[in-house]
Amino acid sequence: MPDEQTQDMRRRAKEVERIAVEARAEAVSEDGSVRVVVGAGGNIGEIDLQFSAFQMSGVELGEAIVETIRAAESRVQTELAAEIGRIMGTDVPADAFGGRPGGDEQSGEQRR
Repeated sequence: MPDEQTQDMRRRAKEVERIAVEARAEAVSEDGSVRVVVGAGGNIGEIDLQFSAFQMSGVELGEAIVETIRAAESRVQTELAAEIGRIMGTDVPADAFGGRPGGDEQSGEQRR
């Protein structure tokens, strides 16, 4: 029945909207000096720097922060795609929401 299908689609859309708003992922730099938490839209929720981060040069610290943010962004996009695919009953590519495809979470072009 069309009404049941419409209701089911609305329920799924609300669930997708909820998880997109709530989606978060964490990444830690290779040496453990930087920890970042980001949301689905690339919103940075937290940046934690260990004491060892302050032993780096400014350039090294900047690179570590950017790489860790990229890793967290990749992770949140992958997890969000999987969850939306589960809800919708179909495969959703990890880069469907502007993320970078591939397994190397530490590399890629900077998004703007």
